[in-house]
Amino acid sequence: MKTQKTVLFLESSKNMGGQEWQLLQQMQALNAQGFECVLLCSPQARISAQAHERQLQVIHLPFRNSVHPQTIQGIVKAIKQYAPLACISHSGHDANNLSVAALFLGKNRPKIIRSRTYYTNDKKKALQSLLPLDAVMVPSRFMQQHIQKQFPSKPVSVVYPGIDFGKLDAQKNHALPESLQQFLQRHVSAKKIVHIGMLRPEKGQHITLAAVAAMRAQGHEVVLVLAGGGNDAPIREEIAALHLQDAVWLGELKAVAPLLLQADVLAMPSLKEPLGMVQIEALGLAVPVVVSNVGGVPETVVHEQTGLIVADHEIASWQTALERALKQPQWMREYAQAGQKMVREQFGVARNTEQLLALIQH
Repeated sequence: MKTQKTVLFLESSKNMGGQEWQLLQQMQALNAQGFECVLLCSPQARISAQAHERQLQVIHLPFRNSVHPQTIQGIVKAIKQYAPLACISHSGHDANNLSVAALFLGKNRPKIIRSRTYYTNDKKKALQSLLPLDAVMVPSRFMQQHIQKQFPSKPVSVVYPGIDFGKLDAQKNHALPESLQQFLQRHVSAKKIVHIGMLRPEKGQHITLAAVAAMRAQGHEVVLVLAGGGNDAPIREEIAALHLQDAVWLGELKAVAPLLLQADVLAMPSLKEPLGMVQIEALGLAVPVVVSNVGGVPETVVHEQTGLIVADHEIASWQTALERALKQPQWMREYAQAGQKMVREQFGVARNTEQLLALIQH
């Protein structure tokens, strides 16, 4: 029997997103605290290679569906081998397979924790109420209110994500893509609005584009950088329709810090957001932010204290807010400096690890 405290992390997704990067960071942070962390994932999952790159322990399991016998058998074997304090699942398949595996372990099972970073509706999860589950972990108070309705008999705890601000600081001097450098050089005198996020409708790129088009139509010298991955065809069509081809750069970045430092303001007009990360990163670098009043975003920005919050998604409202931010750079910088202090205390890796440990050990 191992005497070292162990935590098993399960992830069935084959892609890499914020949830997966956060998982790896948590494993590294717990290892630094003297824990032994092991990742259970598919051999085809991108997180597997990232874990090996970080010299994290990995066990490969198929995770073909929500009740996969070979996967369940592998989970049971891993739990018996490592005797973990807790198992933390993240996606649907790994959560269900873990809960079924726990049924075979009876009273000898570890603490079962489900991480939820999204919600679809408030409908009660009848099946989950019957399967072993001790706690649910969410990234915001907003999510806590919604997820509690799905799991009324389970404790739902807020564990704010941890951002590695040291890593963010180290990326400040990274080179931007050549095409972006050329774009910025062509528009040296223009005010620069930056929008960072996956190219999905809920991220609100169409709102930022329309607001910038309206500002330019009124004579404002302003350009926009849209950074994010995904299907860019609809965005490019919208850029062309608004005649913004020369005023917008669209593409992906490996590091956001060097771009954020070029911004006069970060625009984040999301339509749906459990918490949001990019506005926290921007404030962490003391970059002014204008954000939407949705989801968990107001937990990260205090209106007219650390940034501006726009009450609705009307183009005119966003145009007004962005114009105000660009006309009052000193106030916005003061807001951002106050925000920097707040987010580095509330959303740092140390705080995240502290909250995670409390959930695991109690």
